[in-house]
Amino acid sequence: MKKHYILLSLIFLFAFSGMSFSQCGEPLLNICHGKIENARFLRSWPIQLPKQARGETLPQVSFKMPLTSGNTYKIFACNDGDLPGKVIISIRNQNDDLVVTSFVIEQARHIPVIMFPVAMSGIYTFSFYFENGEEGCAVGVVAIAE
Repeated sequence: MKKHYILLSLIFLFAFSGMSFSQCGEPLLNICHGKIENARFLRSWPIQLPKQARGETLPQVSFKMPLTSGNTYKIFACNDGDLPGKVIISIRNQNDDLVVTSFVIEQARHIPVIMFPVAMSGIYTFSFYFENGEEGCAVGVVAIAE
């Protein structure tokens, strides 16, 4: 009987030894929420997207959220380091105009935190996708800067 337990343990060990247990999910959420610092938490979204398939559109996910004029919002994301994708956040106003993004194309540079002073209240669309269509996992966070 003891041999069966040892054999089952070895099979389990080898079957799961190649798997990567990334921080995607609750652990990443906790890490990201810990970076809010001097801001008041409003909302967070878990983002997990597959790699862009050849000939397909870029995988992305969007959420709508009301923002109030006169407030400055702190917007950022935390990436799972075990996956290649680096998240990009794009925010559009109610007219579907791009108002801010976390990626500067000309410099190929990611902005770690967006401080977004809202001039006009309304429903804004937050879109999340991964650079170069890579597979990725992240958490997007919105807070009010204080």
